[in-house]
Amino acid sequence: MILHKKLRTNTVLSSLLFVLTCFTLINPSVSSLAKSKILQESLARIQAKALKGDVYYQGALGLFYKNGEHGLPIDTEEATRWVSMAANKEGAFGLATLAAIELEKGKTERGNFLYDEAYLHSNLRELGKDDDPLALYCLGMMEMDNPPRNIPKALRNLEKSADLGFATSQATLGMIYFAGIGVKKDSNIALKWSSMAAQKKIPLGMFYLGLAYSIGDGVEINEDFAIRWIRAAAERELTMAQLTLGMKLALGDGVDKNLELAVQWLRRATLNGSAEAALQLRKYENTLLRLNGAPVTFAKNQPVNEIASQAVNSTLKVDNRSKFSTEDNMGLGFTRSQKSLGGEHSVNLSNQSLSFADSSPSDFSLAEGTDEQKDRESLNELGLLAYKKKDFQNSKQWFEKAATLKHPESLRYLGIQYFLGQGVKIDYKKAAFWLQESIKEGDLEASRYLRIVKQFR
Repeated sequence: MILHKKLRTNTVLSSLLFVLTCFTLINPSVSSLAKSKILQESLARIQAKALKGDVYYQGALGLFYKNGEHGLPIDTEEATRWVSMAANKEGAFGLATLAAIELEKGKTERGNFLYDEAYLHSNLRELGKDDDPLALYCLGMMEMDNPPRNIPKALRNLEKSADLGFATSQATLGMIYFAGIGVKKDSNIALKWSSMAAQKKIPLGMFYLGLAYSIGDGVEINEDFAIRWIRAAAERELTMAQLTLGMKLALGDGVDKNLELAVQWLRRATLNGSAEAALQLRKYENTLLRLNGAPVTFAKNQPVNEIASQAVNSTLKVDNRSKFSTEDNMGLGFTRSQKSLGGEHSVNLSNQSLSFADSSPSDFSLAEGTDEQKDRESLNELGLLAYKKKDFQNSKQWFEKAATLKHPESLRYLGIQYFLGQGVKIDYKKAAFWLQESIKEGDLEASRYLRIVKQFR
């Protein structure tokens, strides 16, 4: 009798276990309940778990830094640090987020490889099947960015992630429908998702909501709202928002024209890696120099970068962000690696007068002081001046000299000159070579030109 009761009890327990298992299979969100709670966890708890070596939380923290989740500013360096830790242990979010970072740097092969690793050798798909919102986002971006693209599948994953409350997915959907990326542009859907993300202070959501108000896309034009949202995104280190805000201030588009403030925002975008911001920064810094009208004075053997920096600082209020040192803020907006220039590679300009804003390439002779003119920024500047005047022979020579010092913009322009036959015979092989070298040095613009060149090879 006792044995019979035990058998009945075991049978009941087995049946309950079977029912629970079936329920979990039908409702995968149940099995992922603990992981999906990460969206409700405090930042301090997430950081603590990441510091203890939890691969899931290391990858998640890196993903949050990359996109500005949980009140964090966008910080690609910090994101890279955390996702690299996770990727080294085949962490799903680590591999997928690191892939996205590499693609944004123009390192296509590396990015695609890491996406493949995330898909094939991590638990990303399993997490996605369990309706993990972060995993669904990573899978969605993988389908968007990793060829062959599968837009419908990407949208399904992103929408499911967004419905589960992941604000970065909401902002991404806003961007996709705002720009019509692989789908028909839909202002109402774009506004819906961007607004949801903006309310959670996601920089990308705030930026596209600001753009909607700026151009009247789905809402009435309201320049005050537009500038407020775009500035909020810029302050959270979204590079495209910093560039947009800088240009609006420079042109007086929807806001009072303010060149000094425009240059500050363009400098911040340049420091964050925007090649377009770097070009615009140079333009408006030179404009300010001309407006100032004061002659440029300098000491004997003073490097060109230092001369220009002093001239700019005489007209600008320095942006004192805590993220950068005083030296960063006093400069022209060059990256940290560029600040090491000067020293033994500085340009000797004793007893000469120089203003880049008004000088022409003919004012500088390649035969004079060639051995000393190794400051890559000044060489690139001279190349750009010559190129602007369509003096392609001289521009090529200046760009080549800057290219020996690995200046990314000069490398790109050499590729463009060989592609278009400017001052040289058209040579697609050489064009591709120089553009690839530029990409290696971190120039994102070169990737776009390289794709065009490859169509002619």
